[in-house]
Amino acid sequence: MIELRNIHKAFGKKDARVEALRGVDISVGEGEMVAVMGKSGSGKSTLLNILGGMMSFDCGEYIYDGKMVNFKRQKDLMKFRRNEIGFVVQYFALVEDLNVFQNVALPLKYQGFSAKTIRGRVMDTLQELGIEDKAKSYPDELSGGQQQRTAIARAIVKQPRVILADEPTGALDEATGEEVQGIFRELNNKGKTIIIVTHDARVAGICERRIFLRDGMIEKNEETNCGGNFYRGEAQ
Repeated sequence: MIELRNIHKAFGKKDARVEALRGVDISVGEGEMVAVMGKSGSGKSTLLNILGGMMSFDCGEYIYDGKMVNFKRQKDLMKFRRNEIGFVVQYFALVEDLNVFQNVALPLKYQGFSAKTIRGRVMDTLQELGIEDKAKSYPDELSGGQQQRTAIARAIVKQPRVILADEPTGALDEATGEEVQGIFRELNNKGKTIIIVTHDARVAGICERRIFLRDGMIEKNEETNCGGNFYRGEAQ
């Protein structure tokens, strides 16, 4: 479903130049759940931003569902991000002056759905994540776990095929983090392709595969003991 070929990405010029990714090759199968791990500065977030179409690369190829992702045509790239990708980040990124319903509805508003469709989809998604009773609450009235559930609801309400998560449990306590892990596992069981950047071995443990980055290169790619009859992608 997702294939990166020889991806290079650098920041800065001359003495300040930093090579964030150096010839990365990754394949991820549809319905697979993959953890991306590595020390700070290893290139994890850069990789995730490229996968989500949020950042271009210097050279290489990105193939999604058999077609090349065109980073030069902003209209096509925006459509790709809007229709195919759902993002979840560490500190939730909720709009503070919008309530839970309004936050989750944002992607659907951008896609131009009717008010009736938006209401139905949002409430169904909030119910799926167990926070339908918080629809009128504002972010500062929620616990960390409820905020992350809201962020996940916003990511999945548009029914993307791929969910990208950057340290989704990093701002949560252990018990709440385990609840969020369970949500991702359930979404994966429903067929979502999920790629999670994480430092947390427990989060990586619920994935079928772990990819380790070191200095912008794939250091190791290994399957975990977590089963499932999923396609196993390969990375070099």
